[in-house]
Amino acid sequence: MILVLLLAVAGAGCQVFTPAPTLEAPIELISPTAPPTRRPSPTPRPIASPTPSPSPTTTPTATRPAVQSVLALTDAPPPGTVPPELLTQVAPPETATLSPDVALVGRSVEGRAILARRLGSGPQQILLVGGIHGGFEVNTVALMNEVIAHFDANPQEIAPALSLIVIPAANPDGLLRGREAAGRFNAHSVDLNRNWACDWSPEAIWQDQAVDPGAEPFSEPETAALADYILLTQPVAVLFYHSAAGGVFPGACEGDHGSQVLGHIYGDAAGYPSDSTFDHYDVTGDASNWVDGQGIPAVTVELQSWTETEWERNYAGIMAVQCELARRLTAASARQWVADRCVGR
Repeated sequence: MILVLLLAVAGAGCQVFTPAPTLEAPIELISPTAPPTRRPSPTPRPIASPTPSPSPTTTPTATRPAVQSVLALTDAPPPGTVPPELLTQVAPPETATLSPDVALVGRSVEGRAILARRLGSGPQQILLVGGIHGGFEVNTVALMNEVIAHFDANPQEIAPALSLIVIPAANPDGLLRGREAAGRFNAHSVDLNRNWACDWSPEAIWQDQAVDPGAEPFSEPETAALADYILLTQPVAVLFYHSAAGGVFPGACEGDHGSQVLGHIYGDAAGYPSDSTFDHYDVTGDASNWVDGQGIPAVTVELQSWTETEWERNYAGIMAVQCELARRLTAASARQWVADRCVGR
């Protein structure tokens, strides 16, 4: 039985930053059958509204995790001079053997690996995705690697029956292009957060300029692979990370399928506004909207900074989402986990 959360509209504001390699990421996924066909229009499964959680009386905090072994935050390489060791970190050779907790989701236009790292062993999965806008929003990649480092070192903080699946860099080609605007796009110069099927448009914008949304929905290997992975694994919630509009924006596609509640839970815990829509400019073909249309609650978490990961706030948001899901479990281990870790969440 799949647990589900619940929040309308998603945004993708972005600003400039520095690229960094993603080292560790998620489980070789071996499926006996082909992934489900992507659906351009939603056929959502029913989602029950959860009982509202009490407002936290204290703000959860967590020590910033050490990530040196996970992500090396170095200065952006000059264009055209990407060090070979950096390429190795984001594009393991075809013959590389992935660890049991790492999955190859797909490959980019230039053949770099898009990896997912599993943390925990529960069947219900919360998916976290960073770096859709590559090096332009590299702080989201850094945040995802902090998530990996922290929960890998503290597995007891993952609720029973749950797993965290983390994709640090959904746009590895853009990641290596760095802080400049080109780093926002993939190697086809397509904005990957304008390439999803819900409300896709052949004309798309970012701030005050036109951007390429691709020839059609899922025209790009990165979005096609990620969409297939989501449909295959059926996570109970999906969190997409961007910067730096400062807010949590729920996905919505022909109605709300749980994303509103999910956004409020995350935003209230993390201290991000979650009760408004992204209205800085029109966003078409957005990832969280499409995921919501598949009946899976999804939100866009916009960091306030272009340079910081805002770890403590986002740790609080992730824990609040886990607590909401864990409260619905009947196992004694789940009830004890909630009693130990969810007071005030």
